[in-house]
Amino acid sequence: MVVINGTATSIANAVEYLAAQRGGVVDVTLTKGDAVQSFQFEFALADVDHLESVDDALKRLIDGGELSLRAIDDFIMRSKGYISAGRYLYGLANYLYGVLAREGLSESGVRDDLQDGGGYQGKYDQAVGILGTFDRPPAEAICGIVAFHYNHFERAMTKTKSQRVAEVSLRFQSLLKRETYFFGDLAPSPHASLDVALSDSVIEQVLGWSALPLDGTAGAEIAELSASIDQQRPYDAFKLHLVAAEHALAEGDIGTARQHAERLRYSRLAEGWYAGFRTRVQGV
Repeated sequence: MVVINGTATSIANAVEYLAAQRGGVVDVTLTKGDAVQSFQFEFALADVDHLESVDDALKRLIDGGELSLRAIDDFIMRSKGYISAGRYLYGLANYLYGVLAREGLSESGVRDDLQDGGGYQGKYDQAVGILGTFDRPPAEAICGIVAFHYNHFERAMTKTKSQRVAEVSLRFQSLLKRETYFFGDLAPSPHASLDVALSDSVIEQVLGWSALPLDGTAGAEIAELSASIDQQRPYDAFKLHLVAAEHALAEGDIGTARQHAERLRYSRLAEGWYAGFRTRVQGV
């Protein structure tokens, strides 16, 4: 016997009823002889027009050119009437609050402390946990950006619609796997407008540095990069040490190349790269 929300029904009717649900909670009890099992299903399927309306509200926020607590609150107020897209809205809002924290705007109430990892990572994690289930351009852009930040390069390549994020991530992935990589300038690579509009300023700067040519010709930019590494979070410092080490080796500055490589010596992610890099340095 099948009981749905306290009402007995046939298996066929139960299947039809559950398949038609788009939102809300449904209690289901299955009984066979003395065996009884109860389940609770929560449905949260968003209507396409609601998702598009939330995207329109996000575009309005982006076009406003200001990210502040008030701007995010306005975005939420314009979107909260699209009830079926509530989870999508919550994911976007979490990411935006995380960007506020990363940018150091304390009005968000989300701490961004260099010592303990801060609140922005929690907001990014919550956002990606939700947005990863949505096939929407803003969701894909955010998931790709966050994956790049966390050095999940394979995921960043597949989630983003930005050729720039994908190509920079492919370069890092190839370096770490000791595969052939493109060492020229990746800055001209096309990138989606959402990629730029939704990334925080730190990620945008790291992306720019990560796209530099690794043929020893970007001396001034690498000097700026190197001067900033100690102020970066570990995820970003990892990428920048890789870039600086490869640049220095190509330039023939073996001492500097070794210094940057040593900062990655005990990283499990860079284990293969480090071993190969030492071999390349010894061969110079």
